[in-house]
Amino acid sequence: MAIAAIVAGGTGSRMGSTEMPKQFLDLCGKPVIIRTIEAFENNPSISAVIVGINPDWYDYMKELAEKYFSADVYITKGGEDRNGTILNIIRYAENELGADTNEILVTHDAVRPFVTDSMIGDSISALDKYDITTAAVPATDTIAVSYDGENAEDFPVRDSLFMIQTPQSFRLGSFRSLLETVSDEERRLITDACRLFMISGKKVGLIKGDAKNIKLTYPSDMKAAKAMLEGTAEK
Repeated sequence: MAIAAIVAGGTGSRMGSTEMPKQFLDLCGKPVIIRTIEAFENNPSISAVIVGINPDWYDYMKELAEKYFSADVYITKGGEDRNGTILNIIRYAENELGADTNEILVTHDAVRPFVTDSMIGDSISALDKYDITTAAVPATDTIAVSYDGENAEDFPVRDSLFMIQTPQSFRLGSFRSLLETVSDEERRLITDACRLFMISGKKVGLIKGDAKNIKLTYPSDMKAAKAMLEGTAEK
């Protein structure tokens, strides 16, 4: 069994002019974040779901959780960045749920509502071989490396490139202990748990993601998500 950690500390500024963060926007009758939580709440490998939410929206998220779920969904305030939010979720898991350092944490973006049971299960089971696992899909476009945004410095071989998604899974205690060992400068540059594990010499495993497991970032992503759900409903 594992604990799902839904990271929802952002404000979704790239979604454009909205009255609320993108995770709360309506997606075919339900807020995006509720659809994301449901994917984990209904998964037999998940014992509890903890949401790390932007503090300004804590009360609103509590109301939503009480409306849609009867148990095993918990809310805590997020941190200043992604790593801070994960740390707050870890503290909640330890202090409120009695989780120990070997507990598996399955972290996931609040705005990826199309995560599948197979991705969740694979990310957990692959921890037998790796220190951290992440969903990933092969890159389909040619990638250019540019350090100034104007001049192309390199064109890596596409066959070796993968686009990282979530879920990302690891042992609860390992994340915190690794984060404590890096410098303040490194910590500012680490925006993804996989990078933290990689620079610490740990094994990072890729599990099969899905092109449909999109992150709802821009208005066009919301349109695509609605089309996918409506297509499913028609079937």
